[in-house]
Amino acid sequence: MTTLSLKSLLTGLALLAAPAFALAAEAPGLQITYLVYSGRPNPVVTVTDPAALRAIETRLADALAAPAKTGAAAEPVLGYNGILLEHVGGSSAKAKPQPLLIKGQQVRIDTAPATAMKAATATTRSSAAAGDLEAMLLKLGQKQGALDATTLNVLLDQR
Repeated sequence: MTTLSLKSLLTGLALLAAPAFALAAEAPGLQITYLVYSGRPNPVVTVTDPAALRAIETRLADALAAPAKTGAAAEPVLGYNGILLEHVGGSSAKAKPQPLLIKGQQVRIDTAPATAMKAATATTRSSAAAGDLEAMLLKLGQKQGALDATTLNVLLDQR
């Protein structure tokens, strides 16, 4: 095969694959960031499997059904700060733009950033369902290789 025909073949394959990559970029997903470390990147898992997304969304809906309280947002601490959930891709990213933070039996949505004169505010919901969701997401992190067994055990003890 000549260099020119190889280039033509590769270009053709790239053009054929482009729509598939575009669809994959638009596929609904959930980015899960485990807020574990200070000074180095936190582990991240992106979930796109429809069954896994449904399981997470169902547990999240249960956790969000608890009564809401608005107040000052908790300040980050050294060590485990929870699990950040962000919708990515597809229409769900546009419909649910606010990230959620799960820690222990709480789900938090930040409502206003801190300013020089005022602390950040958040809406918090507390329920056993939030704790169940956190445990499920921690185990998912281990299963996906984002969290090793030692880190998982430390996080489970800190809940």
